[in-house]
Amino acid sequence: MTPQKSRPGQGTAYDNARSNDNPIDLILHRLDRVKRTAPDKWIACCPAHDDKRPSLSIREAEDHKVLLICRSGCGVAEIVGALNLEMADLFPGDRRSLKDHGTGPMRRPFDYRDCLTGIAHEATVARLIIEAVNRGEAMDAESLDRLALAEERISDALRAAGGVQ
Repeated sequence: MTPQKSRPGQGTAYDNARSNDNPIDLILHRLDRVKRTAPDKWIACCPAHDDKRPSLSIREAEDHKVLLICRSGCGVAEIVGALNLEMADLFPGDRRSLKDHGTGPMRRPFDYRDCLTGIAHEATVARLIIEAVNRGEAMDAESLDRLALAEERISDALRAAGGVQ
């Protein structure tokens, strides 16, 4: 016989008088072996892996966002997926507008290698044009435009790297 799992509202330290409209309620009701560790903090078994002891820390922030950390290394997306929820379910209110909750649009992490590779390429283009001029070749409109494009791309790369405003 399997022991009764501790769930919110079934004799645990979870306050079942709270409204089920809060993201924390939605999350806690789907977890096993939930135990309150402090005000607005709980531990539970992580649903994303075969958890024998509770390794998932759950916290409700002041703005009612739900923060999840698996001490075994599961990612938040894995945990939310295992609960059959979406990342938006971790946030209160109108989930169609997550920017109101500090998430804003996702940005690709900046890679300095991409920036330096682009600068190196444009510097090579500029060098080849300058070498042609030094050999006595006339600078045509196409070469002049390409040199201006190289300067623009180098400036853009510097701006992206935070070097120039």
